[in-house]
Amino acid sequence: MNKKELLDKLKRAYVMEEEMAGMLIDLCHPRALSDDLSEGARKRIEDLLLDIKADTLRHKKIVSEIRESLA
Repeated sequence: MNKKELLDKLKRAYVMEEEMAGMLIDLCHPRALSDDLSEGARKRIEDLLLDIKADTLRHKKIVSEIRESLA
């Protein structure tokens, strides 16, 4: 794979990371949750959303740094 192809794949990975996180967050968003969930379940979902956000930011930073180093 040449440099141009690698940069293209990294760009697509960056976009996919954002899209995937967005879909997971939408699925777990409090407005999408059933009203009969316990507080414990809601707290676990909130924690999951925070983990998704942190992972997404970390992944995007890694990909951005790689792209910058190759540019």
